[in-house]
Amino acid sequence: MAPLELSAECDELYSTLLTAATESEEGLKKQFFQKDVAEVAKKTAKSVTELLKVIQELQNHALLRASRWQGSLCWSTRPRGAAEHIRVLNTNERTLYEYVEDAHTKGIWLKDLKKRSGIEDGKVQKAMSKLEAARLVKVIKNVRAPAQKTYMLFHLVPSDDVTGGSFFDAGDLDEVLIEEVANLIVFHVKMASWEESKVRQPRRGRSPADVDHEGDAVAGAETNGKKRKRTTDIEDSVPARKHRSRDYEDIVVQLAWPAGTREYPTANGIHNFVTTMDAIRASKAQQLTVAEIQGVIDMLVWDDKLEKVGSGYRTVRGISFRPPGAVAEDEDDEDLEKVGNGLTQTPCAKCPVFDLCGEGGPVSARNCEYFAEWLNHGT
Repeated sequence: MAPLELSAECDELYSTLLTAATESEEGLKKQFFQKDVAEVAKKTAKSVTELLKVIQELQNHALLRASRWQGSLCWSTRPRGAAEHIRVLNTNERTLYEYVEDAHTKGIWLKDLKKRSGIEDGKVQKAMSKLEAARLVKVIKNVRAPAQKTYMLFHLVPSDDVTGGSFFDAGDLDEVLIEEVANLIVFHVKMASWEESKVRQPRRGRSPADVDHEGDAVAGAETNGKKRKRTTDIEDSVPARKHRSRDYEDIVVQLAWPAGTREYPTANGIHNFVTTMDAIRASKAQQLTVAEIQGVIDMLVWDDKLEKVGSGYRTVRGISFRPPGAVAEDEDDEDLEKVGNGLTQTPCAKCPVFDLCGEGGPVSARNCEYFAEWLNHGT
């Protein structure tokens, strides 16, 4: 039976070890070897015998837990509140608790608890219910095995291997968050990917010759509608062609930056942008890691929305995005858009220079190498 009161020397040693553990990267999982404990307790424990006596008192109060690492004896700290409950557990309950404790942030399945402990099923269920009621352990959802009951210490936070990371919510894949993050990435990368320029050209379906012919007709009509004096003045010359503004349209084309003059966004820069935007929940933004952002970037590369350029990324020409915070289009409408016809099989449907294509322009159907290749492939 553990003593009712903890000595002042042991209490001071425990507080020092607990502080060192909580401030370390390992947290309460941090292990202290004999030399570590001896360094902290050198004022109260002058010999190894005295040191082991102090450690044993802390173990009796369940404040320290003994284990072995690479053959060496070591100890880890427990929360004071948990230790009070552990001291009153029976043998079966304490055995099961220690198995859960060993699993740390990865948790342990109920079936593994039964197998390792060798305790009868009924007694395991009863003991685990008591540990849950005492808030020593909790049931978590493991994304790798959602049907399995997984236990973890109550005060610990599950690792990403268990929860699936920031893109999972209560064990379920958060598809809306992934879509929003992907859209933010495309939005950010596109702003730094291309130089946008407006080009004025005849409206689609109309060639420059058609526009010039109509310009002559317009000028002729204006001339015929007026009775001009017969004179040799310069005004008697052929009237200039007049092109109506509706004959032309301004289109925005994406022009590549000269090689070596642009640094494209990297995964770290994209992560910084996404996590500082207000378009996603602040709690989720704080959890997102560079590795998770890199995973979304890789997905966009596979979807032909981004491409790697040097150490950074740029958008594929012509890729569009939804303004951050805007409501996504209805899925039914998207499905309708995906239903194509024979025309969508032509190279024009995914031509990288589609905006520049036109009769009389730098690219047209007459000299299109993609179109010729497609026609030859079909024969």
